[in-house]
Amino acid sequence: MTAGLVLICLSGLVISTHTYWIHEKITGTTTSFCASDSLFSCDDVIGHETYGYAPVIGLPWGLIGMGVFAALLYASMMVQKEPDAPGRTRMLQVLMLFSGGGVPVILLLISYEVQIEKLCQYCSMAHLANVLVLVTSVRMFRATQDDAWSRMARADLSPRVQGQSEEA
Repeated sequence: MTAGLVLICLSGLVISTHTYWIHEKITGTTTSFCASDSLFSCDDVIGHETYGYAPVIGLPWGLIGMGVFAALLYASMMVQKEPDAPGRTRMLQVLMLFSGGGVPVILLLISYEVQIEKLCQYCSMAHLANVLVLVTSVRMFRATQDDAWSRMARADLSPRVQGQSEEA
């Protein structure tokens, strides 16, 4: 399960990086990258002059996503590297805090998409990655509260955990 969590966080980081790249590509130019007359148009969402930036701090959403997913990736890698370490619970709490804090932001971004009547498929994938991190980290945290964690650690496909299982 920890390998899956790392993969989800890495995917979120890649998608957020891509949305930031799109933002930089279309901002200030007449270049159209993924515009469409249909419901799906990431240009209209990511490049929106008002909704393409975080309120108050004014940073592009893709850049914020990159920072958040980098932190989530670090925390998930710490859990994967040392699944039985005492800090495991703290890292899972960090994962829950960051991804849980992202839910209101996701709702805000969806409200922006509803207002401009366009959807960004890349943004939606980043939102999905965030929700999957939240669900997975909550399940993992609950598993640490009973014996389920040791069963999950033995079933994990990461080489480090397999090597420990074979030695035992």
